[in-house]
Amino acid sequence: MRVPPSRPSRTLALLLGIAGLFTASARAHHYRLESATSPTPFLRENRPDTAIVPAGIATIGGGERVLVADARGGSLHMIDVATGAIVGRPLTSPRFPEATGTGPDWAGLAADSKGNFYLVGSNSGPTDQERAARGALVRFRLKGGETPAIDDASVACWDLSRSIDEALKGRKLDASAIEGRRVEGLAIREGGGRLQVVLGFRRPNDKIRALVADITAPPSSGETITFRSLFEFDAGRPEGAVEQLVAMEHVPEMGGTVVLTSAIGDNGLSRGNTIWLVPTGERRRANRYATLEPGSTAGGLSVLGVRSGGLGTTIHLLITYDRKPGATAAPGRFQKVTLLHPRN
Repeated sequence: MRVPPSRPSRTLALLLGIAGLFTASARAHHYRLESATSPTPFLRENRPDTAIVPAGIATIGGGERVLVADARGGSLHMIDVATGAIVGRPLTSPRFPEATGTGPDWAGLAADSKGNFYLVGSNSGPTDQERAARGALVRFRLKGGETPAIDDASVACWDLSRSIDEALKGRKLDASAIEGRRVEGLAIREGGGRLQVVLGFRRPNDKIRALVADITAPPSSGETITFRSLFEFDAGRPEGAVEQLVAMEHVPEMGGTVVLTSAIGDNGLSRGNTIWLVPTGERRRANRYATLEPGSTAGGLSVLGVRSGGLGTTIHLLITYDRKPGATAAPGRFQKVTLLHPRN
């Protein structure tokens, strides 16, 4: 369905000009921020939910519903996009990594065009054991029918901790940076008959970086997936804040990967969340679009739909925000954002 035009957010920051040029391999789309709604809380029984810590989001079907991964609870939740209402019970599977005090610490959620969903853990922690407990990549499908449920027979799981170690060592990072890593973005790239999984890193935060692995012919559950560097770019330090990757999504209509960063100040609070585009084939440069919601830290990003009409091509995005509900009793929220590429 077509997402209706949304009310501009009062807290929407000034649209920033596109910096740099697209590479020849990417489409020369010059999108602009068209609108953004005020963030809306998730609702449980018609009341704002303060339990879910949204760590990843993926669109289901035509965009009427989305899946949200809960970083703290370890489960998934189906959300009605029109109302924000949580649909059904929390979703999990006995074939998922066991939920413990350490893991799985979900950090990203994505979907491919064949109806598979992918979950990734943060791969973080001070010890090898903790990083391994949070190092899973899980693929699964949903059952058909009115009641949301995971198809247990579809679940496959891979441990990424060692392959991430090797890929980051290949980037000449020191041991402390590798041990201090944190995955916080997941995307699926498809094209030319290939299927790739992309991991984005919140730490190390000297640059915005991502790794990629080809899973066109996925290894058996439990086998190794090999990653290589996809891109690294310098996002700058606005007013001394550190731009940290918090979510990502591959958008072929825009010719690349949309990255969402949050500028974290010395006090730990976000000064705003910036939308970037890394054109396909580009490794060192990204285009900056707009900054949203200062004071809130984004946690998930998904494309609700792409539409072409009289005004041009519009990309409808959904962004989730985490205000650390366990500490502040403030609900997790979501925001609809529209990017427009005007007709010439």
